[in-house]
Order: sequence, then structure tokens, then C-alpha cells
Amino acid sequence: MPNELADSTSPYLRAHADNPVDWRMWTKETLAEAARRDVPLLISIGYSTCHWCHVMAHESFEDEAVAAMMNDRFVPVKIDREELPDIDAYYMNALQAMTGQGGWPMTVFATPAGSPFYAGTYFPPAPRGNLPAFTQVLSAVSATWTDRRDEVNQMTARMDRGLAEMADAVTSALPAEAAVESLTPDELDSAAAALLDSYDPAWGGFGGAPKFPPMMNILQLLAAFVRLGGTASAGEGADDGASARPGTGGTASANGGGAGEHPLDRVRAEGRLGWLGADGHLTGELVLDCLIAVRSTLARIASGGMRDQVRGGIARYSVDRQWFVPHFEKMLYDNSLYLRAVVAWAKVERALDSGSKWLALAEREIADTATFLIRDLSTDDGFIAALDADSLNSAGVSEEGAAYVFTPEEFAEAGQAGLLGLVDSPAGEELSGQVVAAVRIIDWLGMEDVPFDAEHPAPWDIEATKRQREALEQMRARRSQPARDEKIITEWNSLAVTALAEAALYSGAGAEDSGGADSTGSAEPTGGAITENAEPSDPARWAETAVRFWTAMHDRLKPGGAPASGDSSDSAALDVRRSFTGDVAGPGRGGLADWAQLITAGITVRQLPDGAASVKVEDLIELGATMLDLFTSERGDGVLEAVDSLGDGIIDVKSADPVDNTVPSGRSAAAEAVLLLAELGVEAATSDGSESSGEAAFPGEVAALDTGRLLEVRDRLLGVYRALAGQAPRGCGHALWQADRALSPVRVATVDDALRNIAARHPSLTLLTASTGVPGPDGREVAVPAGTAIVCRGTSCSLPVGAPAELMALLNG
Repeated sequence: MPNELADSTSPYLRAHADNPVDWRMWTKETLAEAARRDVPLLISIGYSTCHWCHVMAHESFEDEAVAAMMNDRFVPVKIDREELPDIDAYYMNALQAMTGQGGWPMTVFATPAGSPFYAGTYFPPAPRGNLPAFTQVLSAVSATWTDRRDEVNQMTARMDRGLAEMADAVTSALPAEAAVESLTPDELDSAAAALLDSYDPAWGGFGGAPKFPPMMNILQLLAAFVRLGGTASAGEGADDGASARPGTGGTASANGGGAGEHPLDRVRAEGRLGWLGADGHLTGELVLDCLIAVRSTLARIASGGMRDQVRGGIARYSVDRQWFVPHFEKMLYDNSLYLRAVVAWAKVERALDSGSKWLALAEREIADTATFLIRDLSTDDGFIAALDADSLNSAGVSEEGAAYVFTPEEFAEAGQAGLLGLVDSPAGEELSGQVVAAVRIIDWLGMEDVPFDAEHPAPWDIEATKRQREALEQMRARRSQPARDEKIITEWNSLAVTALAEAALYSGAGAEDSGGADSTGSAEPTGGAITENAEPSDPARWAETAVRFWTAMHDRLKPGGAPASGDSSDSAALDVRRSFTGDVAGPGRGGLADWAQLITAGITVRQLPDGAASVKVEDLIELGATMLDLFTSERGDGVLEAVDSLGDGIIDVKSADPVDNTVPSGRSAAAEAVLLLAELGVEAATSDGSESSGEAAFPGEVAALDTGRLLEVRDRLLGVYRALAGQAPRGCGHALWQADRALSPVRVATVDDALRNIAARHPSLTLLTASTGVPGPDGREVAVPAGTAIVCRGTSCSLPVGAPAELMALLNG
């Protein structure tokens, strides 16, 4: 008989519905039952694509004898960490405090009040190595609860105090004077240099195995490279439309010299720009090393086995240092951040040389990743959470990587003449086949004597490689496919919408003509208008999908009355929930990251030609004001605190972790949303052209949300990263990227397609708009003159310019 999980919104929980374990969901009623029976909670936390979660479920939770022990001595609770990230974070802190390490599946034993007193991760069905059998753990915990209750109570009291202190530790340790202002250029240079100290010159990335895709740090390094004058460097290959290099910014030490030649000018003059970074070795000059680390890392990932060479997209992490053998689960957030990173990379490479091999590789990654998101990670109205690592092999047994690996005999059917090949790594010894990679891309990038032009295409574009991909895809299609976790998580869905919109903007989707013009006047295909037969690889499809998915997400979050959270605030414009399965909301309220990523997605989508009709400025303003009201508060000494969640009424410890982990932290995500809101201009005219009065449309706190306030909040959100920047830059890459953007944000206002496409592809751009946001004498907005663009850098705006070279000069300035 199915247990309580059969009615869950989580596919992970529903997968346990037929277990003989009498699973409960995380509710007040569940805790009350444990109190009534006077037994501990057995809390099992995992997620649908967690390999060892599946293993433990099969070994223990499907076993009748184990289930009987669990049901008799505990109240078993199953939690999907993706639906309730605040509960997961609370118990993960407890696990790490008790054992010094963490991971999933997470197994926590707690009092009926939810206070943890013993925790671990995976437990096998029989003793293995230094791991006790799960039944031994159950017996020991039950005996301790019954016979040594005083010790349990003492431990939980200490743990409760410790976890409460841990939740407050980061912000409490911040001196007010350090947290009021954002980071300076010198501090950002130091953070980039500290990050590069952990760079792997042989294989890219940072640190050793396992290697996770460091996309937020890549974005940090790209921003530093641009700020240090890398893309403003002149040269005949640079697609900048101007012959003179404006001031580079940055410091003399960062640029490797005083008032003399910029390092990029020297590299270009020496003919080394085309292969700089192919061997991965740093030079000791910060501006060059930022580019080298980005190129080497992204090229290694793009050519390795962690990147799916057949259908696009990347796996969660690489087991080995070489990016050869992945842990095969594919997460929406990883691929969204990867797409954002390769779009930013393409902008930099286009500014350096619009005909380079590096740009070709970056644009290949944009196209394949955007296509993968739409084709493999979407439903009709949103992006799903993940694809499983496991699937059934030919013998009908669940096996990690079974859908993706090939034996040499199978691969031979696809041919050996193309770019793709099998990699042999000790990390893949337990797989039933080998992983497909494209390692020869690295050789191609570093070969100066190998031409790249219309007659000499990139190795992934030759017919032999196309035949390989087609043959391998057909073979894979005949196999059992990995399960899909079809939850729509607001934070991750928003990340993907942002990334897809940025890819569409870069690719020129939506231009009225059949192609977009770059700054030199050359035409390039952009996709044009959306059609019924548009493919997922069509940039117009990317734009249409981004607008449609944001609209569906926004509509899904509209309250049916009072917010489900019970918050009666008039400013709660939307009932932001953490997740949905279909149209049914999951159990969790939206956290700070959900709100912030939703706002960023809306602002990004609004920059698309068809986005302004779907995303209203007043909605974004109200979302921003409500987010700040709900999640931020003034500390007594002036520090701006930001909590990650609103609590659930069960255990109301509100974490405030600023560390960027697999996704941007709530705090750094909020910093990006606030930065973009400030550039959007909350004093801007409303969508009907009339001047917004503020008080009339947005009561209460919303009326105080002006640009000055947003700039202050932006800097105070980022100021707390001063302590982390130099010591742990790998843990605050997204925050450092926002701090770099905040130094000199660039806003371009234009309604001209050609100028719009130039701006959209420039690495310094922060926001693209068709609005000046300036009210005229009649109360209506002053329009951007036809055929011109206005560039605002920080608080200084230019006169309208109409020539591409003039626009590029302003963007490079």
C-alpha cells in the first residue's frame, strides 16, 4: 500500500511511495506524531538524480525487515533537498558539525522537535569498511534514545545552540565599516590573483579532482579581464570599430607596466593572441592570466567527456582532473551557468578577434547548450530540474552512465575519421564502456599553421564529425533513457531563462532584417522571426522560449488571493514558491535566491525585442521592493543582513550563508538583481508612456525603492565579500563578478537594430533598453532619437551617437 509520499509534488519522494517504509512528509503533523509516540525522527534527505540515494533506497528502504525496524522505532521522514533547501541546509550544517563532512543521501536522527542528535550519509545493508550496517545504526540510535535520554537532551541542546550560532556567525563577524561599500578595483585584482593561485595549468579549472564546473569564477575572471583593458586593446583583428585604444583602467601592476604598452597590444604584435592559453601556462601578468585561465578551462571542458559531445550540455562534475569522466547526472543550474559563461566568453573573444578559433568554439558551446536546454531539459512551460545519472543497461540493471558510454566496438560503427573519440581514464574503470570526448580540439586551438576559414572549417563542423554525432545519437536513442526530474524550481528555471535570453541577445535574435550586422558591417545569420518549424538551435527559438517560460513562471506565481505563506503584506505582488510540479506548488516558500533570480530573469527577458510586452517595469520594481522587505534588515551597527529563507514554522532557523556554491548564494543573486534594477531605473516611465509617481502604484515600502537606494543596497550586499575575496575567492565568484560590474555599469538605450546588435555583443554591456527613462515637459518619456544610441556608464550619459564606430568607442571607454 502506498505511503504518504504518493501525494507528494516531488518525483524523488514519489519514487519511494511503494517502499514498505511508512514515510511521512515534513509537516507539523509529522513531528506531532513523533512526540505522541515518543520516538525519534529518522530524516532521510536526497534528490532524484543522487546515485547513492538510489543505492540506499534499493538496499534498505525496499527491504521489509529494515522497513519494519524503521516504522516501529522511528517516524521516518523523506525530504527532497531541492524542494526544501533551507531544511536541507540546516541538517547539513548539523551533519558537518558532527562528522566533519557532508553529502547525500543524508541520514539524520532528531528529537520530535526536530533537533538533531546523530547524523551520517549512506549506510550499507551490511558492515563495509568503516561503515556500520544501517540496521546496526538503527538499533544503536533507538537504544540510546530509550536508555540514555539525558545524554541525548544535553547533546541536542548544545547542537541547537551551535546551529543557531552558525547561522548567525558570518554576518555577526562582519565589521560595519567593511560592509558598507563594495570592493575596489585593487581588491578585485587581489581576489583574481588569489583565485589563479589554485589554477591547474595542465587541465584548466581550479584545484584537483573531483572538479566542478567553475562558471561563476570564469565570469569573475572575464569581468576582470575587461576592466583591465583586455577587450579595449587595439589591433587589426579586434572587432571594435575603432583604431585607438581608450584608457585601460586597472593598475600598473595588474597590467604589467606603467604608462607603456598594454600586454594585449604586445601579445597581438608578437602574433601570439591566437594561441594564447592553448598550453594553459600563466605569464604572471594578471590581465593575460585572466584570459589564459578562462580559455584553458572552457576549452578543456568543451572538449572533454564531462561535456556531452553528442547532444550538448554538461554533467554535474568530473570525477578526474582531466574533465574526462563525469558523474553523469545533468543539472539545470550547471547548464544555465555554463551558458551564461560561454556567452560572456564569446563577447570577449569577438572583441579580440571576430575570426578566431576561440570565438568559434565559444559560439559552438552557446548553440549546443541552448539547444540542449530546450530539447532535453524543458517541458511546455518551463525547464525541469535534472536528468538522472543512472539508467537501465542492456541487461535491465540500473547503472550509472549506461545511456552515455560506448564500447570500442560500438563506437567503431560511428567511424574513426571525425573529431570524436573514446577516452580511457582510470576514473572510468567501473563503467560498462568508455566516455566520448573531443580532445583534439585543444591541439587545433594551439596549431598556428592550421588555417581556419570557410574552406577550412572547425573540426566539429566537418562531415565526418557530423556523421559520428548522428550515428552515436541514434545508438543512444535506442537505449533506456535517464529519468527526468520534472520539478520546476523557481531559482533554477529563472537561471535558465536568463541564460537563454542572454544567448538570444548575443545571437541577434529578433532583428527585423534577415541578419544582424556587427560593428564592421558584415552580416551574420541571426534566426529571424520565430516559425512553427524553428529548431531548438535557432536563436529566434531561444528568444521565444525565454519570453514564454518567464511569462508562464510569472503567471504560475500569481496569488489566488492572500499569499499561501500567510504574509498579508500588501506589497507581496506574487506568491513566490520554491517549486512546482505541473501547476501544483511544492511545500517550500520561495527563498531569497528564488526571488532574486526571478527578478534577474525578468529584466533580462525584457531586453529581448518581444520581451518588453511581457515583462512590466512596475512588476519588477514591486518584486524588488518586496524581496528587500522580506529578506533584508538593518543590523544595529549598520550592516545589511540578508537571510536566505523565511522559515517554515517548524524549525525557524534562518540561514544567511553568503558563499556561492553550486549556484549563486541568495545574497550575491540579490546583488545582481538590485544592480540590474538600478540600471533599469525605477523612476522610469511606465509601459504606457506616462510618468510613474511611485506612491500611486506602489504603496508602503515600494515607494522608497529609488535608484539611489538600490545603489546603496547593491554595495552593502557586496561589501560583506571583502573578507572572503582574498581568502576564498572560489567561494564567491558570482559576488565578485557583480562587484566588478558594479564599478562601472554600462546601459545602452537604442531602438536601432544594427546598434542594438553591436551593444548586445559587447563585453562591457550591463543593460540594453529601448527607453531613456527621462520624462519630458509633457510628462511623457523622451524617446531615443531614431538611428542612434545613448550610452550611460555609471552616472554619466553620452549624447546620442549613430555611427557604429562611435558606439564602440563609447562602449570601450
